[in-house]
Amino acid sequence: MGQAHEVLERARKARLENRFEDALRDHLWFHENALAVEPGMAGVRLSFALRDWIYLAEQFPLARRALQGLRDRDTARMLNGAASRELFRDISAINGALGEERATHELFVQVDIQMPQLAQQCADLALPALVAAEDWPLARRHLPEPLERVSHLATHLNAYTEQLAKSGNTSSAPALLATVLNYTKEVRMIALVLARVDEDELAAQVTTAALDELRSPALRDAVQREFDTPGATIAAMLAHARQEQN
Repeated sequence: MGQAHEVLERARKARLENRFEDALRDHLWFHENALAVEPGMAGVRLSFALRDWIYLAEQFPLARRALQGLRDRDTARMLNGAASRELFRDISAINGALGEERATHELFVQVDIQMPQLAQQCADLALPALVAAEDWPLARRHLPEPLERVSHLATHLNAYTEQLAKSGNTSSAPALLATVLNYTKEVRMIALVLARVDEDELAAQVTTAALDELRSPALRDAVQREFDTPGATIAAMLAHARQEQN
């Protein structure tokens, strides 16, 4: 176990023991330093670590203010010479954890005006916030080739599924289900944007392509179920977890 992982586990332990200041101190260190000591923690840093930080904030309001402070600092950096896709990813992830997606929308509007090329690079990260804000024209402008985007997403899902099949890892079902859920959410957002700007035919083509480009029949069935019954994938994940516990 590396240093960053140990600090994150220590933060969780401190929260459970009601040592909230210690937990916040470790969360701050992890967010600022984890990648320098363990680059492989990039995904954890913007997912599980932020989730745990929000758990802490529910009991210790200062933790929420500290996270908002990091967001505000990084937003200022973004608009004052330190702009990058990586920094925008950090900000949007924090806003998502805080439930403040509107702040991501507001930032993206400014980036789109000041740095249009960077806005194009960050558009996929901003899309959930644009949809939440119902800024359909801006969202559509940054979806110049919806079918190409869906094809790109399907290629990655196909490759991931085939890699899991080759590995023979029987414990990979939760990861695969999570990937299917993310894929269907992304496709659904793209189709929604198109529908809201009266491009219903293209929206239908996007949904059809999202299924047709999947090579595995089982994968197509899983995606179709999620399209037909939103939440079916989460139900499957919970069922798998219960089965593993028994």
